[in-house]
Amino acid sequence: MKIQQVPLYEALTVWKDQNPLSFHVPGHKNGTIFSSYKRADHLYKELLKIDATELSGLDDLHHAEGPIKEAEELTADLYGSVETRFLVGGSTTGNLAMIMAVCSEGDMVLVQKNCHKSVLNGLRLAKAQPVFLTPLIDEESQVPTGVSVDLIERALSRYSNIKAVVLTNPNYYGMTLNLRPMIDYAHQHGVAVLVDEAHGAHFISKRFFPESAVKQGADVVVQSAHKTLPAMTMGAYLHLGNEEYKRAINDYLQVFQSSSPSYPIMASLDLARHYLSSLTVQQLGQILEEIRQFKKQLSEVPGIKIIGEVSRAYHQLDPIKITVQLAGVSGYELAKRLEDEGIFVELSDPLNVLLVCPIASSEEVYTRTLQAFKKISIYRKEANFNKFRYELDHEDMTFPAYSFVKLETMNTKRVKLIEATGMIAARGLIPYPPGIPVVLPGERIPIEKVKRLDSILLSGGHIQGIQDEMIEIAIEEE
Repeated sequence: MKIQQVPLYEALTVWKDQNPLSFHVPGHKNGTIFSSYKRADHLYKELLKIDATELSGLDDLHHAEGPIKEAEELTADLYGSVETRFLVGGSTTGNLAMIMAVCSEGDMVLVQKNCHKSVLNGLRLAKAQPVFLTPLIDEESQVPTGVSVDLIERALSRYSNIKAVVLTNPNYYGMTLNLRPMIDYAHQHGVAVLVDEAHGAHFISKRFFPESAVKQGADVVVQSAHKTLPAMTMGAYLHLGNEEYKRAINDYLQVFQSSSPSYPIMASLDLARHYLSSLTVQQLGQILEEIRQFKKQLSEVPGIKIIGEVSRAYHQLDPIKITVQLAGVSGYELAKRLEDEGIFVELSDPLNVLLVCPIASSEEVYTRTLQAFKKISIYRKEANFNKFRYELDHEDMTFPAYSFVKLETMNTKRVKLIEATGMIAARGLIPYPPGIPVVLPGERIPIEKVKRLDSILLSGGHIQGIQDEMIEIAIEEE
């Protein structure tokens, strides 16, 4: 079967097995030259043998005609897209390219406010005019999910000149919304729908997972294969659902992607697609049953709460994501205690830690993790669950006080975070992970967000844009 082929990986291995002599880049010469510091040469040896460049038979990502093209076509067949492109700069590259391809200077764009910072950077480069849509908040976890159909409809009715809608689905915690009615409504108004689906690269079967935005009719969808599939870090897919944007997308991918793309990353994308497409119904069923049993056992540990399947703020929960709370302990502290047991979670926040389960049989992993949670639970102090509340914007549609274009011309200065209430943020203030801004560039900073950011710092969180308790603000004209 063609789906079982891995054309790019095969081309690389055929080339490697010829034991070629290198008079070309890269400088490690097929792994024959490398630092021996702490046996680094041994660790990298096999990988460097396929760290090639655009040689005969290995194709060219920016003008694919051979094995890269075949690998991308197999990926498009799996996801049901018009065309799929391999990304070696993560979903960031795809988000930048899709926004630049669809949006021009001055275009009004509806943007889900809990977007990744790369979406903001794309809007900034395009010099677009964003209208930020306030997301729903899940009551249990106190994290923003997505926007409602009603809000999309009201926004498109209020603003008649919207060029695109940029959505994020699922959110970092695997909470998804039904996008189909939003996409259909936008298309009825001639508006493109761009979806950052970074955490949904495994959404290929409605029987097991939420439905991908590709199948729901979005115009462009970006997925981080490295987040949930066995692909190397920075490996991602861009799926086109609309031929209209094909040429512009490909032009901007040449702008934003390296002219010397990593062949190991590209081959891992080929292999990740092969891995996912090779899983049988029985195998997927077994994998998800193990996760369900692990969640059930976790929920029985004293003091542990697992975020449930039912919420007014989302439609469906990704089964491989587990959001966990421990009574009386912040998410940051719980993550640190787990690290002391050799277990590293995907992220933590004031309430939760997030576990991203492998799409593979992993009983031993779950057994060890369960033991760690039981150990941590024994030594916790008796207390109720924390009462952190996510502060919503008072308006469901908001604009920054100053546009990206204007912000770049304004003078700036550094002030203490605790003194920044009412001032204009010159840079985004972004807890990382997940990379979702609390304060947007050009936004007037309300006291609620100052308190929230300060609380994150005091709890041990990391925030991009804050250094030594100082932030950069834009100076308004008198």
